[in-house]
Amino acid sequence: MQLTQVRSRLFRNIVDSGEVDIAPDVTALVGKNESGKTALLSAIYRFHPVYPEHSFSVGQDYPRWRKVPDTRSGDITKAKPITCTFELGDDDLKAVADVLGPGVLSGRFYSRSIPYEGQHRVTLEVDEGAALENLYTYEETPAALRSTLGTGSIADALEQADGLEAVEDCGYTAADIDLFVRAARQRLDEKESAWHLAARILREREPKFFYFGEYQNLPGRIALTDLTGQEEEPGASGIQTARALLALVSTTAGALSAEDFEERKAELEAVGNDLTQQVFEYWKQNPDLSVEIDLDKQTIHHPNGQTAVASHLDIRVKDRRHGFTNNFSARSTGFQWFFSFLAAFTAFENYPHGVVVLLDEPGLSLHGRAQADFLRFINERLAPAAQVIYTTHSPFMVETARLDRVRIVEDRGPATGAVVTDEVLAVTDDSLFPLQAALGYDIAQSLFVGPDNLLVEGTSDYTYLTLLSDLLKDSDRTNLDERWRILPAGGATNIPAFVALIGTNLQATVLIDSTPAGVAKIKALTNKGLLAPKRLLLTDTFTDGVKDSDIEDLFSPGDYLKLYNAAFGTTLKVNDLNGKDRIIARIGRATGSPFTEHGRPADTLLRKRDIFLPGLSETTLSRFEQLFTAVNKTLA
Repeated sequence: MQLTQVRSRLFRNIVDSGEVDIAPDVTALVGKNESGKTALLSAIYRFHPVYPEHSFSVGQDYPRWRKVPDTRSGDITKAKPITCTFELGDDDLKAVADVLGPGVLSGRFYSRSIPYEGQHRVTLEVDEGAALENLYTYEETPAALRSTLGTGSIADALEQADGLEAVEDCGYTAADIDLFVRAARQRLDEKESAWHLAARILREREPKFFYFGEYQNLPGRIALTDLTGQEEEPGASGIQTARALLALVSTTAGALSAEDFEERKAELEAVGNDLTQQVFEYWKQNPDLSVEIDLDKQTIHHPNGQTAVASHLDIRVKDRRHGFTNNFSARSTGFQWFFSFLAAFTAFENYPHGVVVLLDEPGLSLHGRAQADFLRFINERLAPAAQVIYTTHSPFMVETARLDRVRIVEDRGPATGAVVTDEVLAVTDDSLFPLQAALGYDIAQSLFVGPDNLLVEGTSDYTYLTLLSDLLKDSDRTNLDERWRILPAGGATNIPAFVALIGTNLQATVLIDSTPAGVAKIKALTNKGLLAPKRLLLTDTFTDGVKDSDIEDLFSPGDYLKLYNAAFGTTLKVNDLNGKDRIIARIGRATGSPFTEHGRPADTLLRKRDIFLPGLSETTLSRFEQLFTAVNKTLA
């Protein structure tokens, strides 16, 4: 059974989250602080929590600004703070078929909604007639009795059979009726219908939900007597994490405290070596660390004069770089969290009906690279055994290669509340920031891959250059060499920082607009020897005399106006433009307001390339071809 969708309504700051698709492996809920990420994760956890006492409470969880009016209207009784939808696996279908026979489930989806009070609501398609037919077949019910009882449902047939008597030459006997009645009651197992029985079977097969928010860290010193105490659910306490740690390395408290010194020492060293290998496969921040497990025996003096020996396990971390060991609890918060989570993972890795792991801001205390290590742990170790849903506002916890996993959470105020979407264009910049930062980090990393970097000011430059290069390539005309990687810097003022990051070993070619302020900043780089003069290209060179030009001036005025009109719904013509300066300024004069939204015409060309690219004039194509020729000449 795999979780495919969740929906939360009227829970904390959520009015209606909308239907949130859950990935089969990992789902990331991304948003700024107080956006509703933790609220949604908490609602999901309460669906089938590992600790039954975690349930919904109107007093604590219902949106405060809605409570009084919704109580007055009665809507509060209809609220469903969580609905989870699952896709049934073959084993789930078999579990139902083993009881009710084949063909009873009409689909592969099952959902359950939990209200604040009252009965849960289950959505499940069950063919009652098929369940009855299976019972007839299994019990070899005579055809005449089948005809009398009908083809409705087991419950209906049972009700009719209870008052039925056999008559002469009816085709069945009283024994046949009695056999069917007993078989039907046994089949329904005190349930009202086959639907209720199927719902019970599937509810018992739901995965459990584990919430790791304020997780109990592994203690650095553990009394052996505590390890042999009552087992708890994973995450219940630091001691239970310690029990999970022993399971992780396949040992016991008894083996670690063996009386024979050599036997005890061998087990302790084996455990330490195995832990080191498992932990540091994913923790790459300090490769000079290793885990050591030691046993400490302490004599305890009681008030009555008696003494006792208490054995403790000490978890220590050896730092070979600095030549010392210290207790696990003295290490960084991030390392303690990572280590503890790895240990606890084994406690639920093999749950019989699966598990959904919920992580609230995992690795918040980890360095950016350590967060990347933890993401790798999620992908390689956790996701193959469990579905994972985690919240984050850190760009290092967003995988740019897997943006399909991202769901953006945004609080849109009391009327709407927190909503969840995978449409990045529908959210504010604040909500989008972690994704933008993650993409920016990836771009920054790509600067160090090779020497052939073409730096441009913005994303519209990137769009125009790539689309026109592809168009010219298809026509066997000069296009950008495939070795170029076009990197938008986010404006001319950012380009000096980009060039400084690249350094002299990884040179770049810079293409910028010819506005005086931008040119002055970039030319300063050539004076410092950070950029060769031949690698600085200005758009003025390719725009047939348009001074202080922009990238848009490589288009003929007629071509660019087609993009502008399509983007903004206007009907400007070339005759409406006065002057011979850059087209952006001419459009601003024609419309009466400065034109600053460079991205919309570029986005129009990107989305409707099949419409606009074939109609571009030879003037436009020739200018871009000259530019590409000049850019290619600067290749190292």
